[in-house]
Amino acid sequence: MTHKEGSLTPHEALELHELLRSEISGYKKLQSTIIMVEDNELKEFMKESMNFKKNNIEQMQKFIVAQDKMQ
Repeated sequence: MTHKEGSLTPHEALELHELLRSEISGYKKLQSTIIMVEDNELKEFMKESMNFKKNNIEQMQKFIVAQDKMQ
């Protein structure tokens, strides 16, 4: 099997999907627990973490779409 220049190897694609699942899982966990948090400083930290994870998820999804178009 040949590998196109600039495209992901099967191992890299698997790693990327694992990272994406991890970010989604972390986001959902924060989302479900933030309602129980009373400390404002912790709640703000969790919101920032959620925003960071959401951005990571969007960037990975864009990258995956771009990779699919290359194939």
